Amino acid sequence: VRTVPLHSRLRGHARDPFAQPKQKAAAKVATTPQAATKPATTPTTGTTTTSTSSTTTGGTSPSGTGGSGSSSGSGSGSTPPPPTFSTAPPKPAPTGLSATQSYHVTLAITNSAGGLDTSDPLERLSIIPNAQEPLLVELGVLKGGHRVLFAVEPQTVLSGPGRCTPGSVDCEILSLAPGQIEQLSVSSPTGTVALAKFAVTDIKADGHPSAAAADQARRKESAAGRRLLNQSNLSALSLFAYRPSLGAVVDLRNLSVGGN
Repeated sequence: VRTVPLHSRLRGHARDPFAQPKQKAAAKVATTPQAATKPATTPTTGTTTTSTSSTTTGGTSPSGTGGSGSSSGSGSGSTPPPPTFSTAPPKPAPTGLSATQSYHVTLAITNSAGGLDTSDPLERLSIIPNAQEPLLVELGVLKGGHRVLFAVEPQTVLSGPGRCTPGSVDCEILSLAPGQIEQLSVSSPTGTVALAKFAVTDIKADGHPSAAAADQARRKESAAGRRLLNQSNLSALSLFAYRPSLGAVVDLRNLSVGGN
């Protein structure tokens, strides 16, 4: 055993065989925010397509509900158009009746649903618009066959082309020709309330198999209307008398005094 160290001829760095080799440094992860990606732009011909939302005019509708952003005005909340009375001129009624004829009156009146209720024929002394709200009583066809008369109850307000007796301010008897539309209102403590519009749409003559049948038709009248007239204190009623022999109402103001 030598006690003097030998000198190696190896040159270079010494290496410890028991030392663990050093690991390579881990690659760095990019932390710089990535630039926002712009959507691709595709040339179009006047049409824009979006994949996330859609814009409508006048409201928002979820996709897939079948709704539309526009309204045609025909939904349940739309206001119905006002009813239309017939504008066709009726055939003129005969100025007088034969022994086997009676007058036939047709009346139309608006209702709360926006339509028209038609009475064909209208029974003489019918209450208008109804017995619960008695404003008018139909008296019959005026002699000559061109007009229909109505007794006007108190609190009734009329507006239209009809003729009033004694006058428009204190109207007690209304004379209405076919095709004339009259506004029917009622006076209340808070003002005037419009109720309906009505019109005589036709006056004609019905034929009967005998004079007795015609006389029976001429005398037919509403019992409720008769009771209402019996309680009425309208002074102008005495100026208009119904004559079953004529089947019409006679204007006593036109009668000559003393037979002249």
